[in-house]
Amino acid sequence: MDSWWWLPLSYLVGSVPTGLIVSRAIYHSDLRKMGSGNIGATNVLRSFGMQPFLGVLALDMGKGVIAVKVAQSLGMGRPWVLLAGLLAIVGHNWCIWLKFSGGKGIATSGGVIIAAFPWTVITAVLAVFLVAVLSTRIMSVGSLSAAASFPLATLAAYHGEYGKEWPSLAFSLLACLFAFYRHRQNISRLIKGEEPRLTLRRRRPAA
Repeated sequence: MDSWWWLPLSYLVGSVPTGLIVSRAIYHSDLRKMGSGNIGATNVLRSFGMQPFLGVLALDMGKGVIAVKVAQSLGMGRPWVLLAGLLAIVGHNWCIWLKFSGGKGIATSGGVIIAAFPWTVITAVLAVFLVAVLSTRIMSVGSLSAAASFPLATLAAYHGEYGKEWPSLAFSLLACLFAFYRHRQNISRLIKGEEPRLTLRRRRPAA
């Protein structure tokens, strides 16, 4: 495969710590020392408000989209395209620049899903996420619900084509497992009834 070099670059694309960059560049703050300490979009929402949240969400999703679209443009087969997307998620979750700490991969996974999966899968996963978040006001519940629904939606979308679409099924299972692993502390708090609900905070950019 002549385009193998894109696989490690996909990891590096995913490893760009967008939330931390935004917190430092605009607010002169270290996101890792605020809220949950996570560098993802949810902690940006809690710490700085809706506008920076939407920006970081778009950037984190963009990492997954870029990994997939570049792989597709290079003519890589579907297993390699999805591996590039998976490596972008790995880069986000275990960032080389942050001593292999990072986010939880939900937004970057969403970008991969948008770029590489049918609209039936995208719509199902998004609907589950929105219903769970709006009904509980707990972002981790939405993330975990969406992650759990992803393999099921993929199974439904590729019914009868499992032999051909095994890379899609494998990716959906791995992305789900990654999400649950990265949310293990959230799961513990949910069991104890201690997981915080969403509250918006506005913070002005530093002068």
